[in-house]
Amino acid sequence: MVHQENFPVAHLNLPQRLDQLTSNGVNKVICGGIDGFCLNQLGSRGIDVVHNVVGEAKIASGLFMKGRLRQGFCCERRRRRGFCVLERGSGGRRI
Repeated sequence: MVHQENFPVAHLNLPQRLDQLTSNGVNKVICGGIDGFCLNQLGSRGIDVVHNVVGEAKIASGLFMKGRLRQGFCCERRRRRGFCVLERGSGGRRI
């Protein structure tokens, strides 16, 4: 990661958001929920997406920098970091 920045995008439509990402040289996006259409649009522009990440951006960024962030991770201070477990006893992996 060379630079981390938050972009205000609430006022932009989807094509404008995609243009803003590509014009700023973004090649990786870490996000929570994303639909398949947007995932494909980002991929077609060469932007890799780590999705279904829940929690604090600073923790997620730190895990990413260590090469340990994967889709479905929970990144919260108050609980152990690892995969989100939706059902009790589902065997979610912890890191």
